[in-house]
Amino acid sequence: GVFNMNCPKCGSPVMQDDRFCGECGEKLIQSNGNTTAVESTNNEKVEKFKSSLNTYKNETLNESKGFFKNIFTNLDQEISSAHTYSYKFIASLVGAGILLLLIFLLIIVPADISFFGPSKSSIVFSVLFSIIFSLALLFAITLGIVKLLNTNINVHKVLSDFVSFNLFSTGFFFVGLLFALIKVPSFAMILILLSILLFVVSPIYLMTKYSNQFNFRFQVVYGILIYFVVASIILRILVEKSISDSLDIVNSLLTDY
Repeated sequence: GVFNMNCPKCGSPVMQDDRFCGECGEKLIQSNGNTTAVESTNNEKVEKFKSSLNTYKNETLNESKGFFKNIFTNLDQEISSAHTYSYKFIASLVGAGILLLLIFLLIIVPADISFFGPSKSSIVFSVLFSIIFSLALLFAITLGIVKLLNTNINVHKVLSDFVSFNLFSTGFFFVGLLFALIKVPSFAMILILLSILLFVVSPIYLMTKYSNQFNFRFQVVYGILIYFVVASIILRILVEKSISDSLDIVNSLLTDY
């Protein structure tokens, strides 16, 4: 025989009348007495990807039904149980939230704001990054204090519960942005402040609920005090930085004009 084609699996040369690859043992399809490629590896990868995508979509949809039902009807029971939501589902929720926030910011921030200094896109992404960073920091503080109280509580459980509770906080925040979009600033401000309050309270709520399930090294009130001390220090740093940045912008505007 003549080596005029390659095995579709390992790429080794095969002859026309071969039924199996001599290197990897892959079965080769015969057509009109000649060996032909079984299926292109690319096609197999595409089909595998489609199958994985469908599985992921179905699993996420099924999990989301249980998620919203449990959160709106049995939040306390959900937090108190050992149940957690999958990392894939949590990532989907977070990704959807970030995308929705980006859309709101692009609509709300006026295009002519660049007249006063930074461009619209830089302001939008700065606000987006600040919000994501703040939430990540809040979760890190929550996890750190919970681990300090009891090392047996795993990261997955805390993350799942943090996301579950803050579904309400996020909901109020987006409704507030919606009111800002339709030019009702009073309601927008109230709802956004309420959402911030819920975000701030979420670590205290989780610590209190966990104190009924797990044996803490010390009383939960000390964990709450540690949280307030850490939050106060971080808040002071952020406020000072914000004031400093604002003064720099004002100075640059006064210098330009």
